[in-house]
Amino acid sequence: MYNFEEELAKYGLTQEKYEQLLKDCSNKVQHITDDDWSEICARYGLEFNPDTIRKGSQPPLIGSAFVSEYYKWKESLNQSENKDDEYFEKLRLEKQEIQKEKRKLYDERLDINRRLREEARLETTIEKIDDMLNSIADNRYITYNNNFSIEQSDNDMIVCLSDLHLGATYYNFDGYYDSNIAKERLNQYLAEIIEIQKTHNAENCVVLLLGDLISGNIHSTISVTNKENVIEQVKLACEYISDFVYELGKHFNNVELRGVSGNHSRIQEKKENALLGERLDSLIVWFIKSMLKNADNIIVYDENIDETVSTFIIRDKLYFGVHGDFDSTNSTSIAKLALWVKMTPYCILCGHKHFPAMTDVSGIKVVQSGSLGGSGDEYTRQKRLTGKPSQTVLIVNNKGIKCCYPIELD
Repeated sequence: MYNFEEELAKYGLTQEKYEQLLKDCSNKVQHITDDDWSEICARYGLEFNPDTIRKGSQPPLIGSAFVSEYYKWKESLNQSENKDDEYFEKLRLEKQEIQKEKRKLYDERLDINRRLREEARLETTIEKIDDMLNSIADNRYITYNNNFSIEQSDNDMIVCLSDLHLGATYYNFDGYYDSNIAKERLNQYLAEIIEIQKTHNAENCVVLLLGDLISGNIHSTISVTNKENVIEQVKLACEYISDFVYELGKHFNNVELRGVSGNHSRIQEKKENALLGERLDSLIVWFIKSMLKNADNIIVYDENIDETVSTFIIRDKLYFGVHGDFDSTNSTSIAKLALWVKMTPYCILCGHKHFPAMTDVSGIKVVQSGSLGGSGDEYTRQKRLTGKPSQTVLIVNNKGIKCCYPIELD
């Protein structure tokens, strides 16, 4: 085996010059050029007889065996170079993949840090809200000083709070409403409830929030009549309802607060884009639960089987509370609701329509409560709808509904 680099160096040749020499010799033999053999020798500085080149008998430079081995050697170098190129290309691709993974890891780390910061801010905000609610509970809604007890009775009460639409403001010939008027009507409603309690000696009370506690901001016609923004509306709802329930607690052995969400409290304007769980009525109930924690005889239930349905039992009778935007009062809708919940209720209570009503659908009682605002807003005026502000109270016992009070408010 030749060391071709050393052999060529003996004659002062490089690989390039050697290959050019072989090409010139080939061209001479094939009569492609008119070069003389001596000229070829002189061109490459070869100090031997030109006939030696012509005959191809000079080993190892011109001999056929040497030339053949040379090209085999060169081919092996090319293969080695190709293998090196493939290896380096593989390394380059692997390096790219490593860089990609490093970038993905960096992005994931950034995303994790961002989410951790957001969670930390959220936790801090929740802690501040919790501290604020605890402060309100400890200073405003303290444990009752008077130790009273209603005599054992056959009667309990259901108090509906439906469609308060707090934040709406309008003053028209067919109706008027604002936050102050809402507070006055709630106080009037509270006084009526206390009188009804005395009449029937109702022992316990379930306050049922039937949705649309705030006006919200889901339509342009609503935005026009809103005096307070949505945040202020939530604050008003928490304050007004907490005051209302806290005062009721002074007149009953036990008070339960339950609620469902209405369409006006959804965050998205368009119904098809709104998630059921993203309705501010649920947040209001959660706030009120913290605010009334010191009232021993008041229990706030902030969990339902669904944000739109509340189920509860009073004296062995099953009741449903719904807002009414998903559930109509016809037999088909009532049957679908019962099948969906997988229970058949004795009575379904709802709001949404803004007027009081009571009916029976296939043996299921349906009670519809009114609205605190009545008519006079942009929607009712455009639709030529009229109605007085009202809410509904039920006296119930082990047989079911004993009497129903649709209470009109000034």
